[in-house]
Amino acid sequence: MKMKRIGLILALVALSTAALGGVPQAASGDAYVVKGQKLFAKYCASCHGTQAKGDGPVAASLKTRPPDLTAIQKKGEKFPFAKVAEAIDGEKTERAEAHGPNQMPVWGTIFRRISSAAEKEGDVYALTRYIASIQTVK
Repeated sequence: MKMKRIGLILALVALSTAALGGVPQAASGDAYVVKGQKLFAKYCASCHGTQAKGDGPVAASLKTRPPDLTAIQKKGEKFPFAKVAEAIDGEKTERAEAHGPNQMPVWGTIFRRISSAAEKEGDVYALTRYIASIQTVK
């Protein structure tokens, strides 16, 4: 049952992402940021939107609107890198927080199943670096 659910999620993401335009440009030529930008376009933009504002084509069908990922960092504070990476990974977080029990896929599990454990860690890190790079601190 879980494998069907993961397959369904990946298929939905692939279909919705195919119809999307570009995501915000990476803030630097950093290889992790560039990789994270590509991962975001493939796996995240369907819910979070191409501009990471929480308005992707799948967002309307969710119980809770996805957050604006460009507004995580608050003025005068550091980007909460570990917290964001943990939320993306999803394997170590309390799933009943902002996304509810089943709103956001557990990307760590999905990345690990489609690649090695080391690549999974690199993917989560790259996505987090990309999200950090698109912050619009006010």
